[in-house]
Amino acid sequence: MLEYILFHEQSLNRFVEWLEQHSIPHQNKNDEMGLVVAVPDDLSDELTDTIDIYYEELLADTESLLADEGETLEKHAAAISVRLTDGRTIEASAPPDILKRVLSVITVEELEELVNAIARGIETPDDRPFCQR
Repeated sequence: MLEYILFHEQSLNRFVEWLEQHSIPHQNKNDEMGLVVAVPDDLSDELTDTIDIYYEELLADTESLLADEGETLEKHAAAISVRLTDGRTIEASAPPDILKRVLSVITVEELEELVNAIARGIETPDDRPFCQR
């Protein structure tokens, strides 16, 4: 599952409504970090990109919404989805500033490919010298 974190109930409701309008299955949960919406990770790349774009718009709107209410976004959090060899997908916390810099030069798909390659290397280590693999 791909997880999207939101920090305001109104943004959560808008996101869920948008997903339902597009017939995208989802699950909601409250997390210590915020309000989380999970969607299947086997959606097409095009649909995932569309969800990401809408999510980014919601985050921008949330920031102004909280500012209007006199609140600030005190939580700065980011995560990377990691697909494990047993089929599970986990969210690994990442420093938001570093993740933002990385994503300014590579795509989300390229980052996922890199992270999943690292995970595979950790889960199934190959002790042979690199030149022999």
